Amino acid sequence: MESTIVKNLQPEFEPVAVVWSNTIPGNAFQFKKGKFGCIIYLFAEASRRGKIAGGNRETITCKGGRAALGLGVDFNASDEQLDRYAAVFSKGLKSASNQKAYQAQLEAAPKSFRDLLKYGERRHCTAELAKDWILYGLPHYDIPYEYVLFKPLSRADADENIRAVIFPGSPIELAGLITLAGSVMPGTDPVQVPQGADCNSLAAFAYAQADLDAPRAVMGMLDVDGREVMQKRFRDDILTLTLPIPLFHRMEEEAAECVFQIPAWKRLVEH
Repeated sequence: MESTIVKNLQPEFEPVAVVWSNTIPGNAFQFKKGKFGCIIYLFAEASRRGKIAGGNRETITCKGGRAALGLGVDFNASDEQLDRYAAVFSKGLKSASNQKAYQAQLEAAPKSFRDLLKYGERRHCTAELAKDWILYGLPHYDIPYEYVLFKPLSRADADENIRAVIFPGSPIELAGLITLAGSVMPGTDPVQVPQGADCNSLAAFAYAQADLDAPRAVMGMLDVDGREVMQKRFRDDILTLTLPIPLFHRMEEEAAECVFQIPAWKRLVEH
């Protein structure tokens, strides 16, 4: 798929299309069934290595990853499970309503997860705020498709079911993209910077924006886990900007006559 934005921006890293599909190519990269894997790495495989990557409800074992892709949310499947995840998203053992039960789960967990469970992710200062985020802040989608694919944009077809396009970008590239986004939108707030795991900023929050009359771009890779992946696969100064597909199309229409064509931009990128 040719993109006017890409042609003019010439980003260092390949943008990635998020595609809903009932099939996955035989040579696509996906996690083995039953093996834990972070979906941010699927995105990285597409952007850095040019591979089609993806998964479904069986190969994405991380509950947060499934929620992020729109493959169902079950953090609140029971009161006990809601309490446990609220503790994980806040201060871990300290936030658990049933500390004895939580301690038992912590001790039974694989060693690599024990610090996470003990200290929590600290996304929320209390379990009550974490519960509110789970129930009302996190977009809840259970899409009527089997797979969510990450495709290098250059390998995606325009007639596919593309739901969003993710741009990994440097501060200069993000400045251009956000200026372009703001130029086709009313108001002064073209970017959502949501609280939550960075996997959600790649997909679920962009899905929710796409359902609005004036969808905004979604910035991501601002939490600890996301930054760790960016260190390993990209660079320390790279963030992501996910464009819901309606916004992407509006920006495509304007990209040949936008900030990318003015002398000040050319001087900036040539510096």
